[in-house]
Amino acid sequence: MIKSQLKEQGYCHFVPEIECDPRELRILHQEFERLEHDPYAPAEVKRFRRYGNGVILPWTDEVGIHWIPPVEDDAGTPRSGYDQGGNNPEHPDIRYFHALGDGVKSTDFLCDLVRDDFSHTFWSETDRRSPIYFGVHFVKIRSGAASDLGISSPDCFHQDGEPFTFAHLVRRTQSTAGGVNYIGTVEARGLPLEKVAEKQIIASFELSHFMESFVVHDPRVSHYVTPIRRDERLSGDGERCVILIDFSRMRQSL
Repeated sequence: MIKSQLKEQGYCHFVPEIECDPRELRILHQEFERLEHDPYAPAEVKRFRRYGNGVILPWTDEVGIHWIPPVEDDAGTPRSGYDQGGNNPEHPDIRYFHALGDGVKSTDFLCDLVRDDFSHTFWSETDRRSPIYFGVHFVKIRSGAASDLGISSPDCFHQDGEPFTFAHLVRRTQSTAGGVNYIGTVEARGLPLEKVAEKQIIASFELSHFMESFVVHDPRVSHYVTPIRRDERLSGDGERCVILIDFSRMRQSL
């Protein structure tokens, strides 16, 4: 159903059928607690992030997850590079994020989630003769007040550059307002929400519970998520934790 809707409409809003045992769920939440501030976010925006990447060999009978080792910066901190090839107007060059921890990368849950997402993608025979690259982002956005906006990047309708991007909600606190996901036409790319015509909006929804998810087929749609803010009628910060998983083709260049 997910793959067929993705082919027909360019997106799908769904919940994956994957179990997460209590021990691995603790590892997942611990990783989100350890996320460093996104060095590419404005100083006033409480956005935290880690990234890991790897390859899948699509011609094998069993889909193996092969993580690419991170590199170390001058301070000896593990980093993983992420390059959207100019598709993010705010960051046209490669970005180096703190690397995902080895503990969370070794969990059955995260590896199964990557495998399950990959099972819903579709590729040409030529693409399947080369490795498929995947990237995994852990992103946490926090807001301490109604005026303290937690903003994702880029703050407009956009395409990511990777053929497929999946978003999975891990946690959203009760005091979180905003964070509405929009799926738009390609023509909406680069526009803020207030300038997008109604006919250019295909769908809108809010991810509210563990593993509620969506996927986009990048060539066919654009997408956007509104900033979060704290609902000051409730106690505690507003917070939204999401796992983003993207897949790209790899081809030999001679």
